[in-house]
Amino acid sequence: MTWRLVGANNHELGRSPHVHSSLTACCSAVERLRAEAARVSALVVMAPGTGGGTSGGTVGGSPAIAGATAGATAGVTAGGGAGAWTWQLNLDEHCVAVAVRTFRRQRECRHSLQLFLSAVTEAQVASGVTYTRRLRGLRLPGAGDAPGLAVRGGGLL
Repeated sequence: MTWRLVGANNHELGRSPHVHSSLTACCSAVERLRAEAARVSALVVMAPGTGGGTSGGTVGGSPAIAGATAGATAGVTAGGGAGAWTWQLNLDEHCVAVAVRTFRRQRECRHSLQLFLSAVTEAQVASGVTYTRRLRGLRLPGAGDAPGLAVRGGGLL
């Protein structure tokens, strides 16, 4: 069982990086993320296998969000803008949310992160369970992938 954050237009903004064993565990993860959203740390990276490169920082509740809104030069070590960018949020060194898809440009990835961060504390939490189909081509990360990142490729979720 997983959670996902959906915008007003029904597009997914972000999702759980983990499959939870029960509805209670899933709801607890959502409540923890909402309660401690000001303490999350954002990581914007090139998706595994697309060239490397990272950019991250602490994300706070202030108007100037460090790391999440900084320019493309903040902490980028490689990649040069080519490849597939993705983001993840960490809390106490554990991944708590990931991007739904990869992005061709780092600025698009950062914009997606901004949308998620602005919606996560304001969103209404739905009651109950919604059944969705599996996404073809989405696989859970393997041992060599960055922790918490779901990437496009072979296999099923």
